[in-house]
Amino acid sequence: MRKTVISGLLLLLTQFLVNASAMPVAAAQEVDGRILKSKPWPPLPNYESLDDFGRGYFPRAVYEEARTQKEFDLLEITYSSDHLPVQGLLIKPKTPGARKWPAIIFNRGGNGDLGRITDNGQPCGGMTNTSCLDVADLYLFAKAGFVIIASDYRYRGPTVKRDEWGGAEVDDVLNLVPALKSLDYVDPERLYMLGLSRGGTETYLAIKRGIPIKAAAVIGGVSDVKAWVDARPEMNIVNGNEFIDGFAKIWPDYEHRAEEQYRARSAVYWADKINVPVLILHSRTDRMVPVTQALRMAVALQESGKVYSLHIYERDGHPLPRNRDDRNRLIVDWFNRNGQSGQ
Repeated sequence: MRKTVISGLLLLLTQFLVNASAMPVAAAQEVDGRILKSKPWPPLPNYESLDDFGRGYFPRAVYEEARTQKEFDLLEITYSSDHLPVQGLLIKPKTPGARKWPAIIFNRGGNGDLGRITDNGQPCGGMTNTSCLDVADLYLFAKAGFVIIASDYRYRGPTVKRDEWGGAEVDDVLNLVPALKSLDYVDPERLYMLGLSRGGTETYLAIKRGIPIKAAAVIGGVSDVKAWVDARPEMNIVNGNEFIDGFAKIWPDYEHRAEEQYRARSAVYWADKINVPVLILHSRTDRMVPVTQALRMAVALQESGKVYSLHIYERDGHPLPRNRDDRNRLIVDWFNRNGQSGQ
């Protein structure tokens, strides 16, 4: 009997050790922020292949420099966030050297497949797929001395139209921090954030949740989601459109909790939680996000005694392409000025 018991215990121990030996691989893939894989970014299309929108967004020389540059690796990454594989972008120097590079977390705009950084299956360079334009724009910040990382958010395939806009995907932004800290050429004490349009909402929410950045900049950002929805009824973002099922179907108990959900995503109502310096950039003639979104956010920050700067351009498009050089100069200066300590 004793021999039988011992044999049984040995068998159980053997099975446990076999199972345990497989556990580290699976667990390692589930660590938030772990970069699971990377591959070279597809070559940017020739300038001539861009449509009128794309060619209006970039002068030929600026775009072609980004397309043909050899100093930086452009990588499509997959990283872990809440145990999910999330795709994104990493721009890093080919030869980092001994220095530690500051890094910018970029939060994209759009929803669902609209505004996606990675390939959405449409020809790049027009309104339906701006990924190559975003990458070319972000290259300019790499050229200015920053590593760039961006999330494409978790909504893909069967969940692509369930984009919560300020919901679970905020974790995807937060989990870019451990991803950056895993790169030995990045200075973890000099992390910054740049949000465009909807990415402004993501930026404010990440700051509210305590993301360890030194400063942030927001271009054409949404700071009051309900006011933006009311200003853009043609988007039909509440009841759904070709890119999203609609807030009314996605947010829990929309019928009774809509105001709560909007306020939770709208930084104008909790500007006291914005505890890093914020640069707000907007165009007075922005047709995508009204300039009042920037003005109201600046007032809210002022009333809360926060550190901010507001710059309104007289006439420009949503991402400020006509004033790209000045826009980038202001952002880089803001980050460098606030690089030693937060608020």
